[in-house]
Amino acid sequence: MNYLTYKKIILIFSIVCFVNNTLYSQDEDNNWVVGVGINAVDIRTPEAITEVIKDYANASIEDLNMYGSPIRFFIGKYINNGFTLQVSGSLNTVKKGFGYTGFEEALINDSFFVMDAKVKYDVNRLVGETSWFDPFILTGVGYSKIGEKSNTNIGVGWGFNAWISDTVGINVQSDYNHHLKSTATDYFQHSLGVVFKLDINARFNWRDGR
Repeated sequence: MNYLTYKKIILIFSIVCFVNNTLYSQDEDNNWVVGVGINAVDIRTPEAITEVIKDYANASIEDLNMYGSPIRFFIGKYINNGFTLQVSGSLNTVKKGFGYTGFEEALINDSFFVMDAKVKYDVNRLVGETSWFDPFILTGVGYSKIGEKSNTNIGVGWGFNAWISDTVGINVQSDYNHHLKSTATDYFQHSLGVVFKLDINARFNWRDGR
């Protein structure tokens, strides 16, 4: 990442820390989170579902894209019964595109932008609550633009929040996004960031309609 990218991350991090005095536990009353981090994009090349799974499971970093300003930001609101609505936005640059062979001459230089709206489900609702580890699964829709091509996609994935305090945690998320157009490019997206719990209701007196 270049110097400008680091400045952007530090700026967003500083803004979030500025509202740190609103942070509380996330539940029915304290039900907002915000986060910022970095993301890596893997453009899917295999066609067969078994090969797609193999491509994802081999944990190879050779075809990952993490260039330019690979920033991801998100905000989530707890709904009910373990469900959270999450809206996120990401920037990146794709150099290793569809059919990347590992050779320098195969590199491209496509901008990457995506906005997602996904519903997360807290797996702890099934296996029991933990004090610091919150795994989740998710699904939803999004809009992405890779180079000059823009498309709508559906996505599924998983992730977890590992809380290092009552209000601050590490966020990890990984999902597969399938474009609805047959001519579009599917992709995996992996992200790592910092997540903060907020009590917006208490801060702005929005409880009970006030």
